[in-house]
Amino acid sequence: MTDIQEDLSQENMFLQTVANALGRKTVLTELPERQEAGPPAFWREQKFEEDQPLALFKSNLEALTGKVAIVRNGAEATNQIKLWLKVLNAKSAILWDHAKLREYIDSTRLGVKTAFWNRDTSRRELIELAEQADVGITWVNYAIGYTGTVALFNGENSGRSVSLLPPTHIAVMNRSDIVPTMSTVMRILLERRGQGALPSAIDFITGPSRTSDIEMDLSIGVHGPFRMWAVVIDD
Repeated sequence: MTDIQEDLSQENMFLQTVANALGRKTVLTELPERQEAGPPAFWREQKFEEDQPLALFKSNLEALTGKVAIVRNGAEATNQIKLWLKVLNAKSAILWDHAKLREYIDSTRLGVKTAFWNRDTSRRELIELAEQADVGITWVNYAIGYTGTVALFNGENSGRSVSLLPPTHIAVMNRSDIVPTMSTVMRILLERRGQGALPSAIDFITGPSRTSDIEMDLSIGVHGPFRMWAVVIDD
């Protein structure tokens, strides 16, 4: 079998697998008629139990080597982060200067040197602080149960470097902000666009940084943090 024939065989196997997953016996040779845009109706109409988004988020993030701690209030959230920092032998952390993060997390009790990402400090200095920090701590606007993903809205007090440059990223969120699917977040963003209230950038992060670009060899932490841990405040 030639290389081209082998590639076509692999492609046909892949397409047949997709067709089987969609309940089709054979692969379509023409585009199906479809009047709707976005996710199909059956996907939008899925029903989820009250605890299911959290359970999905926890299991999916942990399957990607992440950690999820569920706490009851800000004091417990602070204690959990303090414990993790101690386990990591961390000496410094950089945090978003976010109202919710300041409300729940007492940075004076973390036991490490802390800095906040805000407009009071030059961008160059903030990036250097993020590069040197052992841990970056952010607030999560929305988390997606179906994939274990967090959505971070970036702005002048919530720079993306905090979640990208330190080797460990700790994401803090309210349980009420965990939604079942990506389509839920997309609908929220469409509403915000109509109101002219979109953030400057949005990061969708699913577990630690990973890549298999080089000879299909999985490497962790090449393009971002080695660790992605989450604290969920059960509000």
